[in-house]
Amino acid sequence: MTWKMLVLGIVQGLTEFLPISSSGHLLLGEKLFGIEHEALAVTVSLHVGTLIASVVFMARRIGRLFADMFASEKERRKDGWRLVLYLVIASIPAALVGLIAADYVESVFTDKPIYVAFFFVGTGALLLATRWGRDSERGFGLSDAILVGIAQAVAIMPGFSRSGLTIATALLLGIASLKAFNFSFLLSIPAIAGAALIQLLDLIKISDETGIGVDSVFASPLPGIMGFVSSAAVGFFALWALKRVVISRRFWMFSFYCFGIGLVSLVLLLVFK
Repeated sequence: MTWKMLVLGIVQGLTEFLPISSSGHLLLGEKLFGIEHEALAVTVSLHVGTLIASVVFMARRIGRLFADMFASEKERRKDGWRLVLYLVIASIPAALVGLIAADYVESVFTDKPIYVAFFFVGTGALLLATRWGRDSERGFGLSDAILVGIAQAVAIMPGFSRSGLTIATALLLGIASLKAFNFSFLLSIPAIAGAALIQLLDLIKISDETGIGVDSVFASPLPGIMGFVSSAAVGFFALWALKRVVISRRFWMFSFYCFGIGLVSLVLLLVFK
């Protein structure tokens, strides 16, 4: 189990932030490794790892946001609070979908993982479209925040990438590359934290119903620790690399991976269903 968690941690760290769908890869990985009965505990530990990675990587930008919010200059303070408002607005669609339809989404895609393959291809198509997006220095407006928020809500479905859909949507709207990256990953922090919290509450509920303690889901704490550490470390590296790719306007190149993994997973699921 320990080596499987190490592998899943690496996969989570890469796919949570790179635009290639962490939920789709984890769903396929859990099927491949045969650890579906432990999937919830696995997901919680991996999500906490990537949450730490995103907070640490974005710490300087978060600090600058707080400084703007309480700056003495009126315009700077206004810009800071406007960004906070846009982040709150953009978080609402995913929060509503997560609270209302999370169980339904999980049941559908656990029972029919073949849908994930098609959503990988859908992610690839949107990423490829950014190759022809217009480059500008424009910042976010209210309508941009709403559309990016809707994109994040759609990405709750496994196979769609949260970072892929949010950054691609912003780029296609003409948002500057760095601003698109920063907004997407500031937005990711409450999203990842909320997902981890909901899954932890579900794990506690299952523990109460079955009488199996949360600490007994793994035979020892080592697998959970390995998953947490590997997802955090690899996630930080993935953020560092992705930032450079987005700024250099090569974000669309991830589309080839999404097309490939979508087609390969479709074939495997049809052959070994």
